[in-house]
Amino acid sequence: MRSCMFVLPWSPTSAGGVNEAVLGLAHALKIGSGFRPLIAVPSWAPIGLPAEVRGIAVIGLQLHDGYEAGPWAAVKSTVRLPSDLAAIARALKIHDVQMVNLNFPSLGGAAFLLLRRMGLYKGKIALTFHGSDIRRAAGSGSIVRLAWRNYISGADAVLVCSQALANEVQRISPQTHARVIHNGADIDLFSRVPKLRGPGRKRILHIGKFERKKSQDVLLAAFRLLLDRRLDCMLTMIGARGPTLEEVRQAALVFGDRVRVLADVPHDCIPEYMADADLFVLPSRAEPFGIALIEAGAAGLPVVATNVGGIPEIITHGATGLLVEPDNPGALADAMAKVLESAELARSLASSLRAQAARFVWQRAAEQFIAALS
Repeated sequence: MRSCMFVLPWSPTSAGGVNEAVLGLAHALKIGSGFRPLIAVPSWAPIGLPAEVRGIAVIGLQLHDGYEAGPWAAVKSTVRLPSDLAAIARALKIHDVQMVNLNFPSLGGAAFLLLRRMGLYKGKIALTFHGSDIRRAAGSGSIVRLAWRNYISGADAVLVCSQALANEVQRISPQTHARVIHNGADIDLFSRVPKLRGPGRKRILHIGKFERKKSQDVLLAAFRLLLDRRLDCMLTMIGARGPTLEEVRQAALVFGDRVRVLADVPHDCIPEYMADADLFVLPSRAEPFGIALIEAGAAGLPVVATNVGGIPEIITHGATGLLVEPDNPGALADAMAKVLESAELARSLASSLRAQAARFVWQRAAEQFIAALS
């Protein structure tokens, strides 16, 4: 069977939105597209990888990708390029790869374009940007930006998960029309878990990697304001390990048992936390899409989020959730209190978002993905 190779710069076993997007799309392709999904992880040397993740095969791929890590690393990568090209060509042939989708791409991925120019690969190539990757490219020096522009223009398709992200791609490559394919979610997984919440302390849930752009610091400041108003509530923050994890843990200590900080919770356990929550909050400073918003909607939760990035493409203020400006603990606290203190508003927002979430399924995303590369 023909294969579609999803290239990831890290192991697909780690928690995070990029991996969920790749695994969700790969699983949908496996079900009914005629393509066998395959995840490839490039590295300078063999690394420990599982044979598969959630039923998707995983392989290592030889690629010395140091082109953005300084002159010496770039020279070493260039010297190793011939052997890398040979190794990648063998992998593409062995697995009968007809589509390559580079996720969170780096300049080293241009090796696939070079192979095609050499006639050693005849399939399609797509780049999928997820947010900070395109912002990293946009902030590069002039020579690297030019290399990125050529790399982007050489792909058969450039894919993004929101119009906001498409606009960022166009700023670095004005001639590129990035195709928007909204992420999906496992609607069945999140909608079939029964609600566990009863009377008593209100429970707020946040899910996001522990990094500055997810604004856990702002959320904790807003939570303090809720407690100052004597609103009886608790907060659970779940996310992949990131640079601010220890900082958040330390800041949460003053709240005692009212705040839980949980790192690297398996994705299939997340529905249980949503079933035990009254409100989902995503206070990001930047957010290309927000799969967790769709999952919260499927689980029947009302949502408060920030009016940034691709979030307004999912949440309509006052209809499917409440939106506030980023970096504003007071506004965030006001919106959370409004939902927590009004059962009628909470039910209305949750019901509308659940209907909206039903549209965001991975099978739809897979069909659009195939169409973009046809």
